[in-house]
Amino acid sequence: MTLSKSGGCKRTLLAVMTLVAAMTASNAARAQEGSTPLDAPPVVPQDVPPAAPPVPAPPPPVVAVVTPAADEPRGGLDFDVEQRRWAVGYAGVSLVPNGSGTLTVPALGLRYWSSPTVGVDVALGLGWTGGSSESGGVSTDKNSVFGIIAQGGIPLVLSAHRHVTFQVIPYLTLAYGTTSSGTGASKIDFDGLRVDVGARAGFELFFGFIGIPELALSATLGVQFEYLRNAQSSNGVSANDTTYSISTTVQNNPWDIFAGNVAARYYF
Repeated sequence: MTLSKSGGCKRTLLAVMTLVAAMTASNAARAQEGSTPLDAPPVVPQDVPPAAPPVPAPPPPVVAVVTPAADEPRGGLDFDVEQRRWAVGYAGVSLVPNGSGTLTVPALGLRYWSSPTVGVDVALGLGWTGGSSESGGVSTDKNSVFGIIAQGGIPLVLSAHRHVTFQVIPYLTLAYGTTSSGTGASKIDFDGLRVDVGARAGFELFFGFIGIPELALSATLGVQFEYLRNAQSSNGVSANDTTYSISTTVQNNPWDIFAGNVAARYYF
């Protein structure tokens, strides 16, 4: 009986020692791993500061939009029908036949561009001379002379550069003049008619290089067919003289600017 109790106590003591050794080894392992020991005081949680507000996105970059000037020629050309389709100007001087001579008549022209390559020219000129002379107290009327000229053309642009266009212009010109001399039974009526049909070729120079792209100067030459008739009548008797000719022609010479005979157009 004594041996049995003694053996039971030993077994109980051995079990307690084994449990204590196991707990000690477990605490040592936790200490090495940084774990909180079983007997450590509880950790009190600290107040977590609020998260910082998100940073706003930067504004989009400012892009400067450059608008070209309103009067800047399109494509770098002074000749710009989108901005300037119409032009007025001097269409040259013509000799209008009147049956007994000629009358110098200047013409004013109007040009319209329906497209960058095709346009329309029209021009009209009027002239009249008259008056009287006095000698020894006697006044004598001069013979009055009247003339009119009408021109039409189709300018065609074959090439365009910064300040210059090269053009071919088919055209038609009608000129008519009339005069008379004497009075009563000795009165003689005169009239003349000229018809020109031809084509000119040349250039139109724009003054954009000095800041005036609206101003242009033309210089052309060409060939034409001319019909010329001079007629007269007196007391029911008439006579006429008709001439046909083909010749070259020069209009708006570049050197005319030095002689005061400027052939120019202003576009708008």
